[in-house]
Amino acid sequence: MLFLRPLWFLALIPIAWLLWRLWHLRASAEIWSRVVDPHLLPPLLVGEGERAHRWPLVLLGVGWLILVVALAGPAWRQLPQPVFSLGARSVILLDLSPSLDATDVPPSRLGRARFETLDLLEALREGQVGLIAFGPEPFVVSPLTADANTIAAQVPLLATDLVPVPGSRRTDRALERAGELLRRAGGGAGHVILITDGVGNPAGSLESARRLAEAGHRLSVLAVGTLEGAPVPRRGGGFEQDGTGALQIARLERDRLRELARVGEGRYLEASVGTDDTQALIAAAPRPERTIEASSLTTDRWREEGPWLILLLLPLAALAFRRGWLVPVLAAVLLIPPDPALAFGWDDLWWRADQQGMRELAAGRPDAAAERFSDPAWRAAAHYRAGRFQQALDALDGLTGVTAEYNRGNALARLGRLEEAAAAYERVLQQDPNQSDARHNLELVRRLLDQSSPRNDRTQNGQSQDDPSGKGQKSSSTSEPSDTSKPKASEPGAQEPDAMKPDASESSETKPNESQGASQNRSSEPDAEADSSPSRERAEQTETKPDAAKLSPEDSALDDRPAGPDSETRQRAGAKPTQAKSDESPNAPRAASAGPDHRSPEEREREQVMEARLRQVPDDPAGLLRQRFLLQHLRREGQ
Repeated sequence: MLFLRPLWFLALIPIAWLLWRLWHLRASAEIWSRVVDPHLLPPLLVGEGERAHRWPLVLLGVGWLILVVALAGPAWRQLPQPVFSLGARSVILLDLSPSLDATDVPPSRLGRARFETLDLLEALREGQVGLIAFGPEPFVVSPLTADANTIAAQVPLLATDLVPVPGSRRTDRALERAGELLRRAGGGAGHVILITDGVGNPAGSLESARRLAEAGHRLSVLAVGTLEGAPVPRRGGGFEQDGTGALQIARLERDRLRELARVGEGRYLEASVGTDDTQALIAAAPRPERTIEASSLTTDRWREEGPWLILLLLPLAALAFRRGWLVPVLAAVLLIPPDPALAFGWDDLWWRADQQGMRELAAGRPDAAAERFSDPAWRAAAHYRAGRFQQALDALDGLTGVTAEYNRGNALARLGRLEEAAAAYERVLQQDPNQSDARHNLELVRRLLDQSSPRNDRTQNGQSQDDPSGKGQKSSSTSEPSDTSKPKASEPGAQEPDAMKPDASESSETKPNESQGASQNRSSEPDAEADSSPSRERAEQTETKPDAAKLSPEDSALDDRPAGPDSETRQRAGAKPTQAKSDESPNAPRAASAGPDHRSPEEREREQVMEARLRQVPDDPAGLLRQRFLLQHLRREGQ
């Protein structure tokens, strides 16, 4: 037998003290009997007749013991408990057509689509989710799984050059492949989310959407791009051209996508800054049914037997009421005025408000953390992680210093107020010229401002071209500035107060959960990542979503630290230990080891040759995905 709430046994201490006092009074009466004649003792002892009848108090002690044991939750049997889960199933279709490289939305259509995908993966916490990338053919990145973090780790690697088959997009094939995944997963309505800028094979796509609706599934469309469009960058440089030699402009096919969503009985939304579009898509999903998993997925639960012990108190309560003992007790309870309720809990005894907020923030609950924090800098961090950039900016009002200005610039950038963000970064550099993160973000914001200027004309292959979209033309190598030019240490809001960063050196390493499961923001301002590797190509592989991971205690690079919760607070809240920041280049020579080097010249030469060969190996983190897509294509051709 065990007790589910053993701390209730502490309530036995008061009744034990009371019984001891009663026994002590009984002993004092016996002392008087030694010095006074028995026939004279009763008139001399006041209240002795009452003390002679102590059994009501004994019954009170027994009743108290029974009540405490019942409240402690005795249990001696385990009952099997089935595991319930929400049967929600979602499949995300991500378009990897060349038109997604257009830069009419910053950083690019593909960059925005990746951010939206990570937002969806972060929001789809219940049920199963799968991811399909498509172009001329669909390619399964991940089948339906409950581990969204695994899928999120692969999203930053997706690019248009991974598709092994040339040709135009086939949206109908992607919809059919999504239907197959949902059909194999079993019964229940599914939700297909299409992220694209156009429709390939419109007639076939409408038919595929109609079949999905007939099967009980729902098709929603999240469009990326603008009606004005932008030139499509070419992989080798320059821009794609049509048959007449003019620039090929990729425009958003709004009407076709809206019709596709209507036939699929879903919603049509266009990507926007923030999480409103993501939340709307989640709300448009079919209502999931609570289903019981397989019989093997059960858990044992202790059955509490305490309520049965309460029945033993009924005879005692009836006797006490008959003797009139309960009447004064009930009258006293009714006459006592109720105390005003205070928002005070168990945690308030051990942690301050900022410490409780840090615990909520570390647990991935920024909404609750924002309500806990009393420090405005911490509260701004929680609002930022929750995607409420305006509230984060409001919380920073009145704060001064390098950290506050840097975070203010990041919040302004996420809100699309690029000119004000640039001014904030300039103020940071005026106070701390060595702040490389602010300088990098400032350069990126200025590039985005130049792209949005209609006077900014790009020159390709020695010939000046007018940008019909007003965004500025760029070569394919620079079509996604935010993907390849990230701020090295932190993105908007990443630079937090002292309590938000255990050490200023922690920006050099991205935590696994942050780089894989953290949601990625989509906006026209500098994207930054927690990995400050000098290789910009590697930066894209570890890009993290600012609104979920940047305002964290682990991701900052400034030494200027405004007042906040101390280091002990961070340790209690589960902050990660500090890690040394590495500014070394991958090709930099290794530091000399402590102690003498006993290797022979031949061994050192062989090691140097091996290092030189390893540096020549191309770094292609997406190589595995490329081979998987090629293998799926070959299998499809062999059928």
